[in-house]
Amino acid sequence: MSTGSEIAQATPVGNTAPFSRRMLYGVIAVAVASLLAALGLAVFGDELSGSEPTAGANGYSQSAIGHAALVELLEELDVPVVRSRDASAAKAQHGVLVVAEPVVPDDDPAAAKKLRDMVTAAPRVLVVLPRWWGSADPDKPAWIEDRFPVASAEIQAVLAALELDAEVEASVVATLTSEGELPAPVLPDVQTITADEVLGEVWAEHDDGPTIVLGRTWIDDDTELWLLADPGAINNVGLREPANARFAIALLDELRQGGPVVFDEVVHGFEHQPSLWRALFRFPLVLATMTALLCAVVLLWAAVGRFGPARAAPSAVPSGKDFLIRHTAALLHGAGHDAHAVRRYLATTIQSVRVALHAPRELQGEALRAWLERVRVARGGTISLLDLERDVEALPRGAHRRSRLFTKHAVELSARIHRWRLEMTHGHRHRT
Repeated sequence: MSTGSEIAQATPVGNTAPFSRRMLYGVIAVAVASLLAALGLAVFGDELSGSEPTAGANGYSQSAIGHAALVELLEELDVPVVRSRDASAAKAQHGVLVVAEPVVPDDDPAAAKKLRDMVTAAPRVLVVLPRWWGSADPDKPAWIEDRFPVASAEIQAVLAALELDAEVEASVVATLTSEGELPAPVLPDVQTITADEVLGEVWAEHDDGPTIVLGRTWIDDDTELWLLADPGAINNVGLREPANARFAIALLDELRQGGPVVFDEVVHGFEHQPSLWRALFRFPLVLATMTALLCAVVLLWAAVGRFGPARAAPSAVPSGKDFLIRHTAALLHGAGHDAHAVRRYLATTIQSVRVALHAPRELQGEALRAWLERVRVARGGTISLLDLERDVEALPRGAHRRSRLFTKHAVELSARIHRWRLEMTHGHRHRT
């Protein structure tokens, strides 16, 4: 006999759906919103995550004196390029560090030491001397309204921080020539330097003699330092000249030696110490963070005991035809009466078919079987009553009557009896 707990487990209980209809609509709405947000970030992420507009001489600036055009040009050429806001020298160990127009106040020895320490920590460095500063346009903060020359003392402060004995000549009209394979840039007037310890690579030829536009030297015997005296060869307005673009790409390609080009932005005030938590809660990653937190809340809600509609308590004694049939079948199987049940099912089915077909009452035994067979043939039936009776009689009565194979065979045979009844009463097209 089945126990009460087994009977309860076999009976379905109430509404077990984990979500109400309203909650389901809410989950679908959140999923659709997350998908749309992900697509929006994929298309507009760069624009949305941009920093505040800047018109200075830095790698983020799109003004005339900025260097954003060079960064974008390198990216278009599939050159690995980084605008670094921390640990710039470490990122440039296998490439070149570009320090474009650094700001070193002449009364700030800490800033000078910070610049020198960063330069000497990298194997190859390109330092671009400052020349211009600009006033931002009030209507377009990313542009400059006008530009002004940087004080010579500020340029000398950069050279002093690098411990270079050099003199700057602010504005010279000259013809530029190159010593090696680098193409010479084209500038209407050029800022140059004179330094005995710097080996010139690009020269400015003028009436007072040649002066250096691009040169190189060594610092502490470990750092190869390249010095570009005039930023006009690589800044946004200068790159409008094709010769300057060729010069900038050729120079950086030679210096990086297959590695990345790292533009240091710490010297321009963009220092940003990396923080995982800060990054997770800043746009645009904050959207992914909030989505993950929302999913966690939903999972937590699903884990509590009363999530969704309350489940109906099962009745102490289940009722209904389905339970009665299942329980009776379980009792017969447990007692080993499967074969007897199949025989009784066949005999009951034959009587039902006899009544449904209005067979003559006087027909019994073989005469009834013969009459039913004639009807089957006339109706196109495919299952023979004689075969069914033979298979039922062949069911084992011994020790194997509880085996899985026997149970499967008994169920298949019962299904054939059911299909035979349908064929006899409704025709062979309704046998399934």
